[in-house]
Amino acid sequence: MNPKYQDEEITLRELLQKVNEYISELWHKKWWIIILTLPFMAYFGYKALNTDTTFTANLTYTLDDSSGGNGALAGLLGTFGLGKGGKVNLDKIVALSKSRNIIHQVLFAEISLDTMGAKIDWVANHIIGLYKLDEHWSTKIKSWKGFRFTNNDISQFSPEELYALKKLYVMIVGDKNVKYPLFENSFSENTGILTMSATTVDEELSIEMVRLTYDYLKKYYIGNSTSGSLSTYSFVENKTDSIFSLLTKKEYDLSQFNDTHRNLTDPTLLTEKRLMETEIFKLKTAYAEATKNRELADFSLSTGVPDISIIDEPLPPLDPQSPSLLIELIKGCLLGGLLASGFFTGRKIIFDAMSSPS
Repeated sequence: MNPKYQDEEITLRELLQKVNEYISELWHKKWWIIILTLPFMAYFGYKALNTDTTFTANLTYTLDDSSGGNGALAGLLGTFGLGKGGKVNLDKIVALSKSRNIIHQVLFAEISLDTMGAKIDWVANHIIGLYKLDEHWSTKIKSWKGFRFTNNDISQFSPEELYALKKLYVMIVGDKNVKYPLFENSFSENTGILTMSATTVDEELSIEMVRLTYDYLKKYYIGNSTSGSLSTYSFVENKTDSIFSLLTKKEYDLSQFNDTHRNLTDPTLLTEKRLMETEIFKLKTAYAEATKNRELADFSLSTGVPDISIIDEPLPPLDPQSPSLLIELIKGCLLGGLLASGFFTGRKIIFDAMSSPS
């Protein structure tokens, strides 16, 4: 037999022997492995039993703000500062939904929750009560026990109220230290459909949070998007009314002039009359142009309103979400077993290395 293959056969035999030795060692230490695994199973089981059941409410919606003029009409409106258009920036919508402006309005909206005794209160106070945040915030230095917001005027908040407000905001939108925020907003790049999600320990709160966030976001976005067209329309309308008032006055002046100067022969009076008629003609031309601009501004304002529409809104009952006790026990068993087996395997490797001849 070739010596090379003989060496490989011996090496493989030795490897199998070593594997059998380690298996025998682990079997010999099986009770120790089981004992070391039990704390891991107990921890994972305790964690599963003490994790609150949560409810996730999803609201899907679409946004289309490209309706405000296209093609030649957009170019014409652009000359008056009325043009609209452009690609919808969905990242902007997501950022707006998580802004302090929107979230603060949601926190201080009044709702009633059955789990809180059907008491009408601000969302912020409901969250504090449901999650017992006043107990979690308490320290040896300061006790927050029983803390609730008593007014919704943020400009008048005390330092403690501002601290609590910031804590709630981070809890809702998340940061680097909050792995699972209460609120999420995302979109599909393929379909452009946006999805708001609220995950809380109360079914009604989850549903109300996404509904309120959507309502405040829609109100803010539409108001912000149409503010330019609205101011332009107001300017054009005031200009049109001003020209019409001046035109009316000049026409009355001309009528009075004709009544008081019949059978005109004086060249000076004839010239004055022609000047008045010329001015009236100019005002009529300006009024016709201003009226057209007002109609364009009104059209831009009407068609330029972004179309934000709900596709599906959450309906009760929501599916409760909680970790499976069996799965968590299996996780603890696998983790504890691997760590214990690794310990005894490493221990044998070290002992074998120390006992082997140099």
